[in-house]
Amino acid sequence: MSTQQAPRRLPKIKFRVLIIGRANAGKTSILQRVCETTESPVIYRRNGWEEEPIQLDPSMDRGEHEIDDEIVFSNHEGYVFHDSRGFESGGINELEIVQNFVRQKSGEKRLASRLHAIWYCVPMDNQRPELDLKHFKDICPDQNVPVIAVFTKYDQFKLDVEMDLEDGDVNGAGTTPEIQFEENYHCHLGAGAKYVRLEKMHKLNGCCKELIEETARALNDNAVTLMLVAVQRSNVELSVKLAVEHTLLHLGSDAEDIMKKCLRPFPYIWVGTSAHSLASADVTCPLFSSYGLWICGWLSSVLQADDLDWADDLDWADDLDDLDDLDFSSGTPGCHLMTVIIILLKHATTLRPFGLSPQSALSQAHLECQKLNIGSKITQHFTAPPQNYSVQDFVDFIMGVMVGLLLHYQDNI
Repeated sequence: MSTQQAPRRLPKIKFRVLIIGRANAGKTSILQRVCETTESPVIYRRNGWEEEPIQLDPSMDRGEHEIDDEIVFSNHEGYVFHDSRGFESGGINELEIVQNFVRQKSGEKRLASRLHAIWYCVPMDNQRPELDLKHFKDICPDQNVPVIAVFTKYDQFKLDVEMDLEDGDVNGAGTTPEIQFEENYHCHLGAGAKYVRLEKMHKLNGCCKELIEETARALNDNAVTLMLVAVQRSNVELSVKLAVEHTLLHLGSDAEDIMKKCLRPFPYIWVGTSAHSLASADVTCPLFSSYGLWICGWLSSVLQADDLDWADDLDWADDLDDLDDLDFSSGTPGCHLMTVIIILLKHATTLRPFGLSPQSALSQAHLECQKLNIGSKITQHFTAPPQNYSVQDFVDFIMGVMVGLLLHYQDNI
């Protein structure tokens, strides 16, 4: 059996987002940056049992959408967006339409049909931000879908504040953009609310990484978090950051538990081949030989059977081979073990587009980590207790190591 196969996506995975905001809030630009495209989306409207594409104005801000319409970008069909046109009229009817939609979609039986997150867009060029945020706390009465406030045009807001200060505006005297944001915007959200501030969304190099990461943190369901990771396929750094955040809290656990925590945010390694293929494959990386089956069984148990076609009664071995060939042993500190596992998973994920199967990618990553003496690099870099390092410290190290690994691989193909 050949280990070479074309990488494929997770089957039938859809991450569904409701985006809310008035006209000119920058919603279209945000979705284009998330999906890494400049193209206009395709809008589908249900007609009986069928969904048909409809023709509307290319800009979501001007099109006559219904909230049930599905907005999909052809290059990134893992995301399904719904658009609420905001509450410009200020009527209770508009709020009830959104609330009913949220309640209906959050109660769907199938994960693919369920609403997973709400992005509540607030443009910061408005003189009365409290009007835009008036219904922020009311959007999801059952509080079962995370709502993230998305403050757009933050770069223009900072520029306006600085210009007011330069002009001697007494209302802005002695304040900074951060202070004005706290006093005029953040204060309306309520304690514990999730929010991001986005800049340069109108430019092609605008980045929504912070929005995706904040959405991932807001999700309280492991399966839904995995769905976001899976559809955000090009942002492997998201997987690295989630793996570090989840695993740092469990460094005192045994190697088996650390393994499980690291594996979950990397679905393109343990998903992409059938369970039977995994069971019979010759995986030469000892670290993962036992756990490929466990993680497939785990996902099968949390997703509906019609979402994935794997068997859910898979067994997995309870032994974990050591990492002697990477300069690790059974006494290795948990943070070092976490780091090498994530490096292996991240590099294997990076190799998948080269046409390698998950098993072959893991084996290749393991071999290259040996050649580059990754174990020694980790022990030399992280010499203090793990609490002395931030999540970003680990992420930066892992991403930096990956540059060398990828260059080494490209030099040898």
